[in-house]
Amino acid sequence: MRARRAAAGLPAQGPLPARPFVLPRGRYDELFETAAALLALVRRAVLALGPTWPERLAALGADSADHPPHSGLEGAETDCCAVLAGADFLVSAAGPQLLGLDTGGTFGSPRETGVLTRAWQCAAAGLPEAPLFGHDPRTVRAAALADLCARRGLPRTVALIGPGFHPEELRELRAHGFTADLLPGAGVRGGPGPRSYALGLLGGAPAATGGAAAVPKAYRAGLLLPQPSSGLLADKRALALVSEGLPWMTRGERTLVERRLPWTRITLAGRTSWHGTERDLPALVLAEPERFVLKRAVAGTGPVVAGHATAPEVWAAAVRRAFGLGDSVVQEYVRPVPRPLELSDGAAVRTVRAAAPVLSPLLFAGRPGGCRVSFPAPGVPASGTGPSRLPADAVLAGREASG
Repeated sequence: MRARRAAAGLPAQGPLPARPFVLPRGRYDELFETAAALLALVRRAVLALGPTWPERLAALGADSADHPPHSGLEGAETDCCAVLAGADFLVSAAGPQLLGLDTGGTFGSPRETGVLTRAWQCAAAGLPEAPLFGHDPRTVRAAALADLCARRGLPRTVALIGPGFHPEELRELRAHGFTADLLPGAGVRGGPGPRSYALGLLGGAPAATGGAAAVPKAYRAGLLLPQPSSGLLADKRALALVSEGLPWMTRGERTLVERRLPWTRITLAGRTSWHGTERDLPALVLAEPERFVLKRAVAGTGPVVAGHATAPEVWAAAVRRAFGLGDSVVQEYVRPVPRPLELSDGAAVRTVRAAAPVLSPLLFAGRPGGCRVSFPAPGVPASGTGPSRLPADAVLAGREASG
C-alpha cells in the first residue's frame, strides 16, 4: 500500500492503515442509498423556499457573502445543484448519522478515493473479506458528466479548473469521449477557439480557483460545476428544515430522517418539538448543554462548540451569540462508537483502540461514487471537516464485516 500510494503521488510516509476499512456489502450500499435520499430531501426543501436562487438564499437567512454570486442560469442551477455531492456520517450505536452535506466542491479528492480503492482491492486479495468491492469515483463521475451533456445537448468538452486535479483524471474523461484539459485557474474563456468548454469542473471551493469574483467569467464558457447555488444545499439550516419536518414529507421520509439525521434546529428564538415535548429552544439548549452541539450553518466559518466538552460560561456565551445572529444550528450530540484501528509503519503494527470513523460517500448525479473514512482528532467534535490525526482511507465492501 505504501508503494502504491507513493506511485500515485499520495502521502506515503508515517503510519498507514494495516488493513482495509470494510463494510458488509448491504451496509455499504445502504450508506449511498441513505445519502442520496437525504440529499434529495434537502434539495426539495431548498427549492421550495422560493422561485429563484437569490430568493431561496434570502428565505433561508443565508448571507450572500458566504455564497458565490448567482450565475443567472436559473434552469441550469436547479438542474445541476446536486450533481456533485458528498455526505459525512458519524457511526453511532444507532448506525450512521448524517452530520452534513458537501455540495460545494470541497469534498475529499475523488482521485485519492479511487486510487486507494483500487490499491486495496489488489493488496487485500488474500484476506477473509476478499474479494473487495468499491465504486471508482473517477469512472462514475465521468459517466455522470457524459449523461449531463447528453441531457442538455452539450458537446463533451470539459476544463478541469484550479488545484486538486491530476493528469490521470484527464485519461478517465477522455475514455468517456470528452475533450478535456487542465487549467491552472478560473480563466476559462467563452467564444470560439481551443479554450472554449461546455463544462468547467472546479477542483475546490470557488475561493481556491480565483475567488468569487472570477466565477462569472468561467460561466461564459458554459456550465461551471459545482454551480454556485450548490452551496445552499450544504448550508446546515437546510438540514434543520428537513429535521423539523415539512408538510410534503411522507411517513417513510420522516422515518428515515428520524433514524439517520440528528435532531437539528436553526438558532432562532421560539418553541420547538423535543422528543415528544414542546420546549423553548434557547432555554432548552442552555439548560442541557451535554445534549447539544453548536455549528455555524456554513462550514468553515466558525468553530464547532460541544456542550459536553465546554465550560458553562463558554457554552452560555456561544449560545447567546448563535441565537443573537441566527447564523448557526444546534444539533443533538451524536456519541461515536469507537473501533480499533491497526496502523503500520512498515516494521511494526500498533492499534489505536478508540478511533471514531466518519464515513463520507460520494455521489455523482445521485450515483454511488466511492467512499472514504476519516478520523477526527481527539477533543474535536466530529463534523466531517475537522482535523484528523489518523490517515484517511477508502471504504470498501466485503462479504463480512471487518470489525
